[in-house]
Amino acid sequence: MAEQKNLFDFVLNYPIAKNHQLIQILPQFKPIKRGARKKGVERTYVSKDKKTKATIMMFKELDIADQDLLLTTLAIALPIKRGYLIEKTDTENGEVVQELFKKLELDGVLAQYPSIRIETTYYELLKELNKKITKQNYEWLFDSLKRLSATTIMLDTPKFIGSTNLLSFYFDKKTEKLNIAINPINALTLMGDNKGYILNNRYERLTLKNDTAKALHSVLLTLLNTGQKNIFNLDILIEKVYLKNIEEMNTNEKKNSRRTIKKALEKINELQSWEIEIYSNNTVSVHRKYELLDK
Repeated sequence: MAEQKNLFDFVLNYPIAKNHQLIQILPQFKPIKRGARKKGVERTYVSKDKKTKATIMMFKELDIADQDLLLTTLAIALPIKRGYLIEKTDTENGEVVQELFKKLELDGVLAQYPSIRIETTYYELLKELNKKITKQNYEWLFDSLKRLSATTIMLDTPKFIGSTNLLSFYFDKKTEKLNIAINPINALTLMGDNKGYILNNRYERLTLKNDTAKALHSVLLTLLNTGQKNIFNLDILIEKVYLKNIEEMNTNEKKNSRRTIKKALEKINELQSWEIEIYSNNTVSVHRKYELLDK
């Protein structure tokens, strides 16, 4: 295993993020080539028992950089002093809270759950994302927030049907304060729910420069708990990263995808908490040894 370099060079105030497993296993974020972002994307997933259906509706397709921003927001919301519960009837923050709640478009039983609100600035978010304060990054940040807020999750379960936006935001141009509200599904884990969440290490993620490696790292977190080891088929990992059936790929696409995933696995193997071995039969052994900076 290669020695990990510069892991702590990143100045992060919030290194850990909790992401609800329901959100994590509904793959919406994938590597997207420049100019290839799709509009009007809808993906539907059904539980193994066929009783629950989740539909993700995106006005614009989400990429790995959008996932970085969501994880950063979740990480900031974790500390008790930064994340605030908001109720539909909350009047403490007046117009801002009401506007955020309205934009979340909560329906049915989901409207009964509180959301989490954080107050931040675009300066803080760009710094946490390890991005420079430039006009281009400023524009990217708000474009990403727009894409995330224009993503709707529809749940159809034996008990209820409900929908909610992934998040909503409210930016005051005069004060430059940015308020972000996170949907109830994610909010439940941030309130201390000890089940159904994925612990994301943002130090590890920032160490991975390649979008495919970041996407694969996120996938492996859903497949392995700390201390677990398993063998995976390379093609299965490809399908989870690129959200495409391997049988729909032509020979060159399969060859290029396998080569790219292998390179991503090699990069993840350089992280201290992972041990990966790639075999000649298109399988890979992955050991998630421990959770670095588990706090």
